[in-house]
Amino acid sequence: MILTDAEQRFLARQPRGHLATIGPDGTPQVKPLGFTWNAALGTIDIAGYNMGGSAKYRNIQSNSRVALVVDEVTEETMEGAHFLEIRGTAEAVIGRASDDGHLAAEIIRIHPRRVIAYNVDAQQPGLQTRDVADDSRPNVA
Repeated sequence: MILTDAEQRFLARQPRGHLATIGPDGTPQVKPLGFTWNAALGTIDIAGYNMGGSAKYRNIQSNSRVALVVDEVTEETMEGAHFLEIRGTAEAVIGRASDDGHLAAEIIRIHPRRVIAYNVDAQQPGLQTRDVADDSRPNVA
């Protein structure tokens, strides 16, 4: 399993996250955006308006290493801080544009490699980290 049930539930209730990519000159870029957990592929899929023309889309084509952070604060204590960081490799994928033209056909698909969770699972509070092995995914440069 790439993401635990608790991690999947956490992602499902969050409307957005922050994607970090690396530009061709090595400069990091972080942008807020929407995302979808693709359970069938075990990936995070990111769609958007004019995605193919965006810096983040160009960035992943020159350096596929990315990190997505999704967080929430439910109370002003450490127990109320919750986040999930997914580090991995991204690929540029051509899908299907939305009929209303709001979402472009191009998407970013993230293949998780490392998961860092903090207070995401009530049964395992605190910091949890692990590497993800998924040999079924295509080799992404």
